[in-house]
Amino acid sequence: MIESPRTVAKSDVARPTTEAEQLTELELTLTVLWNSVRRWMSQRGNSNEVNGLSELDVFLLHLLVYRNRQLRAIDLAFALSIDDMHLVTYSLKKLLRIAMVSSTKIGKEVFYKATDKGREHYEDFHHDRRAYLEPAMSFIPQDGIDIAKVNQFLRALSGMYEQAARAAASSRG
Repeated sequence: MIESPRTVAKSDVARPTTEAEQLTELELTLTVLWNSVRRWMSQRGNSNEVNGLSELDVFLLHLLVYRNRQLRAIDLAFALSIDDMHLVTYSLKKLLRIAMVSSTKIGKEVFYKATDKGREHYEDFHHDRRAYLEPAMSFIPQDGIDIAKVNQFLRALSGMYEQAARAAASSRG
């Protein structure tokens, strides 16, 4: 005899009760969010014009378009809190090769900026965001969430995790 699946009642769902459990739940939620954003960005890296962009390629390109000025690789890495410069320089070389960004050497520094092709990719991304992501978010009441405050909270949380990582690293020698 096959049993029917049991419906999970709200009372059956374990609710984090301690601060440690709540923090674990927050970390799990942030991890799922990060992986979902990466999947979205990676999927968006494949368009009619370009295939094979990683989420980092897309993040860097969009950051250059969004900031609308020349930036060094170190500036991009700092803005995205990336420690491994090799990842950033590899991604920028890839974007240069496909003409999404251009580079200019000023003194000893190399500066990057988005090309028209890169800006078109960014605009295509925004078109897809309006078509697919924004309608999915329409369930959130307009007065129920302030995206600017969520951004502030997440930046503050990032700072706390950065500080905790530094403290843990320095205590271990």
